Amino acid sequence: MPAKASFTRDMFIDAAFKIARYKGRNKLSARSIAKELNCSTMPLYSYLKSMKKVDKELKEKAIDLLLTYQTTQRTGWAFFDMGLGYVLFARNEKSLFRFLFAGDDDRKHINTGKMLKEFAFKNLVQKMKTDPILEGLDEQQLESILTKMWIFTHGLALLINNNAFAEDDENYIKKMLEETGLSVITREKAKIRLDSIPV
Repeated sequence: MPAKASFTRDMFIDAAFKIARYKGRNKLSARSIAKELNCSTMPLYSYLKSMKKVDKELKEKAIDLLLTYQTTQRTGWAFFDMGLGYVLFARNEKSLFRFLFAGDDDRKHINTGKMLKEFAFKNLVQKMKTDPILEGLDEQQLESILTKMWIFTHGLALLINNNAFAEDDENYIKKMLEETGLSVITREKAKIRLDSIPV
C-alpha cells in the first residue's frame, strides 16, 4: 500500500505563491493550489482556512522578495539601488507587482501601502543611513526623501510594468532614477541650509 502523501502549510503557501507569481492572482484558487501539489482540496482546507489569509501571506512573501530586489547591491549607491530594485521588480515580476499594487476591490481587506510602510520603510531608512551621499540627514529627512522618491519610482515602475515604454532596459531606468534622485536629495539638503539662515 503506497504511503499517504503528507502536506504542510508551507507547501500550500509556496504552491500558491508560485501560481500568483507566474500565472497571476486571478488564477489562484483552492483547486489550482491542489492541482499544483497533485492532491485533493480536502487537506488544503484543513491548513488554509480562507483565501483572505492566503492573500495576506502571499503579500508578505511578495514584499520580502521586493525588499530583496531593493537591498541587492547593483551600483554601490544604496539609495539608488532601492529605487532601481523597485522598478526591476515591477519589470521582472509583473504578476506580483500587480498583485501588490493593482489588486481588485475584493481584496482591499489588506492595505498594501500600510504593509509596505511597516515592512519596508524601517528597513530602507536604516539602509539609507549607510549611504555617503545622504550623510548628515536625520531620519525625518530621510523619510521625506524616501516618500518623494517612492511616489516617482512607483509611477515609473507602474508604467514599465504595463509596457508603456518601448525602452525598459536597466540603463534607461538608471538614468531616470539618477536624475530625479539627485534633484530630490539636492532639494532636501538645500532646505537644511535655508533653515539655518536667521530671519
